[in-house]
Amino acid sequence: MIALSKMVAGEATVSEKLTYKSKERIPKALVEASKKPIPVVVWNSTARCNLNCVHCYAAETLNGEELTTEEAKMMIDDLAAIKVPVILFSGGEPLMRKDIYELISYAKSKGIHSSLSTNGTLIDEDVAAKLKEAGVDYVGVSLDGSEAVNDEFRGLKGAFKRALSGLLNAKEEGILTGIRFTVTKLNYEEVPKLLDLAVEHEIPRFCLYHLVPSGRADFKIDIDNNARRELMDWLFEKAIELRDEREKVEILTVDNPADGVFFYLKLKEMDENLAEDAFEFLKIRGGDNSGFRIADVDMYGNVHPNQFWWDYAVGNVREEKFSEIWLNPKDELLKKLREKHKYISGKRCGRCNYKLYCGGFRLRALRKGDLWGDDPSCYLKEEEIFETKPP
Repeated sequence: MIALSKMVAGEATVSEKLTYKSKERIPKALVEASKKPIPVVVWNSTARCNLNCVHCYAAETLNGEELTTEEAKMMIDDLAAIKVPVILFSGGEPLMRKDIYELISYAKSKGIHSSLSTNGTLIDEDVAAKLKEAGVDYVGVSLDGSEAVNDEFRGLKGAFKRALSGLLNAKEEGILTGIRFTVTKLNYEEVPKLLDLAVEHEIPRFCLYHLVPSGRADFKIDIDNNARRELMDWLFEKAIELRDEREKVEILTVDNPADGVFFYLKLKEMDENLAEDAFEFLKIRGGDNSGFRIADVDMYGNVHPNQFWWDYAVGNVREEKFSEIWLNPKDELLKKLREKHKYISGKRCGRCNYKLYCGGFRLRALRKGDLWGDDPSCYLKEEEIFETKPP
């Protein structure tokens, strides 16, 4: 995750102030956390969903029984014991799990921040109040275009209106909210509209996700790298505009670590001091953290390097505690992901001057045929990655 607004403003983001209770540019707790393999855990709590999205990574679920309430609590106890900072409750649609409020509340009681990744269509005023009472810290609602585009994308007429209503209901309850947008060929031109929507309704976060081929999604619906670079260039300028206008919407990009390098190089052209500060942030939070500071547990207890990597499991929490699987890894892939700079061998990624701070998104490289090869979604120019050097 690349906090673009933080890079162009040089200030702690809303989420960092929430998580680390600090207004420091780079909170000390964040620096310490970056040195340890203690991950943010995405938990796909259920396979059930009320929508049928064209890009759903969870569409092809494995067979099995979903974790029970008691099994989930045992997992949360273990996560709390190793001081996992955040559980991201995802799905399917997590609000279709009847015990979701109980589990959010339980995580909160154990000192773990709770984030909800939802399509938003089920958040009426009553649900929003229950989420607030349970102690959820953040609700991210997926919106992938204006009404007609989003409804086609999500497979349900009326999905946009219901999702927007759900987002605003959560906001009215005083819950930190955000829009989650996955960019594809189908909705590339919708980005400005959704960012304007966030500004209009004072939604504090706008997260743009790059497509990761998994489940129903594949490279066929991804944008090409010329369009990707053009979009990131626009997003950079928009972040500066929002900063100058003192708008309280922070922009983040997710699942393409090349964004961090691109934004750093853009800053370097306009403000050396700000660029240096941004690079300090990249040294802590840049790069693909799959298998290190990002983990996924699916609805059946399988542990994966990230939420898109369901074709590979490193263990199961029913058979062994998450802490044992993660902190004492026996799995060779997990070990290598934590030292990926030693194994990256692509013609671009392998020789890139920013390999330590980016390294490409490894799963996307694997989907193209070589885990340690080039990330096909890197849009940086050769003169940028070979001729410029990090400070």
